[in-house]
Amino acid sequence: MRLRGQAALLSIGMVTGALSARGQVSGPVADAAAESRHGTLTIWHVVAVGPSRPAQVASLDPQVKSQTAGSFGQAAGSFGNAASATGQTAGSFGQNAAASSITAGSVGQSAGSFGVSTGELANAASAANGSQGGTKRDASWDRLMGDVKGTFDALDVSFEDVGADELQSRLDAAAGKAEAPDVVIGAPLPRGWSRQNSGLVRRYGLVPLGGVDLIAQTENPEVRTTRPDASVLLRAPHPRAARSFVLWLADRRIDEGVDHVPTGSKAAVAVAKTALATVLFGGEIGAAADKQMAKFSAAAAQQKAMAASGTGLLDGLKIDIDATGAAANERFAVVLLRAVMESRAGFGVAHGVVILRADAGGQWRVLQLTPNLTVEQQEVAERNLAGYGAAVKLDQVGQMVSASPAAPSDGDNRPPMPEFWWDDRGTGTLEIVEWQRNFGNSWTSSNMYFVPEDAGHLRTRTTGRFANAGGLYRWRVWSLGKGGSVAISSWRSVNILV
Repeated sequence: MRLRGQAALLSIGMVTGALSARGQVSGPVADAAAESRHGTLTIWHVVAVGPSRPAQVASLDPQVKSQTAGSFGQAAGSFGNAASATGQTAGSFGQNAAASSITAGSVGQSAGSFGVSTGELANAASAANGSQGGTKRDASWDRLMGDVKGTFDALDVSFEDVGADELQSRLDAAAGKAEAPDVVIGAPLPRGWSRQNSGLVRRYGLVPLGGVDLIAQTENPEVRTTRPDASVLLRAPHPRAARSFVLWLADRRIDEGVDHVPTGSKAAVAVAKTALATVLFGGEIGAAADKQMAKFSAAAAQQKAMAASGTGLLDGLKIDIDATGAAANERFAVVLLRAVMESRAGFGVAHGVVILRADAGGQWRVLQLTPNLTVEQQEVAERNLAGYGAAVKLDQVGQMVSASPAAPSDGDNRPPMPEFWWDDRGTGTLEIVEWQRNFGNSWTSSNMYFVPEDAGHLRTRTTGRFANAGGLYRWRVWSLGKGGSVAISSWRSVNILV
């Protein structure tokens, strides 16, 4: 079952009503669609070493008369600076020295090659407008620009490579001019730009919100895709187009009516939206939580979802949430959400998954919430869970019995990626290891590790690729059956030693 609609125009919906005293839910880019289809978009691609560029040597009149050598310039010893007075360490560019340097012999010329006749000085000045170093464009960037121009076909899109060492001076020079950039992107953006408290981003741009650490979701290694970092400029000449581009870059789709969900899912979607907004504002799920929902630290969940820790970064936070897909029957629902987040200092997007279960009174309760995944990870959850939201006859609903964890034993010490075992009683068609990491006196928000049931076997074993870093984890097993019936085991903890 596919949950996503297909369309061609960005539409950013609105969650109505204030959900938290800490922030406001509204439409920070509600009219982005208009500018995403008309106007201009200027993108600067930040690279370690920029392309050849004129050095702006002043033009000279070709009729300049000759002078004696002594009346020209200065002594050779007074030219230039010591090597230590120029440049930066390789670490400030995010690569090793060899990757960004060139030999001394490839820069400059012998003294004799500087001399030209007085009649050629103007031409020499033009020729001297020199290179700051070249860079070879990766083919992926050309493909990206092709995709951008094909998607935003009514926009006048320009795309320029800019060296990291010249980024600040170029931004200063372009300020207030037509050629000023709307967005800077990089793979990644240099650390000098990206530091959330002290980087250039706090002076010139909006800090990207919603970065995602990739996590393992199945025993088979996933195909990992990489995306460039992107930051909207504070003084972007075309701010709506810039935001539309950043949203598109996050999920490579422009949706029309993304909030159109099946009628039977609307009640579950409303609860899911409120729950995700609450977590992104740093709050607790509270009464909307299922009695078996995993407890977690609200602060840790917000920080993880926002990927933000800079001072004052979330001041004035506004959040705009759409449902990008949903499936629900009488007892089980899965909802896919996209949250557009904007504060005074940041902008970005989070892709959440919310699993809900109806209580005895038929009210939807949040059973599990993952506040931020990549779109590819969202799709893994969709493929595994959507079928359990399909309507089935009552006599066909699975009768589930919770699994019995076998290993590791509770509190055991294990190396990274240990094997997890449990007795599954043979009643489910999908099993999920729900896991969390320790965070102070609490836990992070939980994640789901999907393990298809191996028919005919009553014991399940899987390699826990999710437990790949040192620290204390806890885990439990979900058994899912037809019609969305769920049985959940007790928790066990395991300490991963590295």
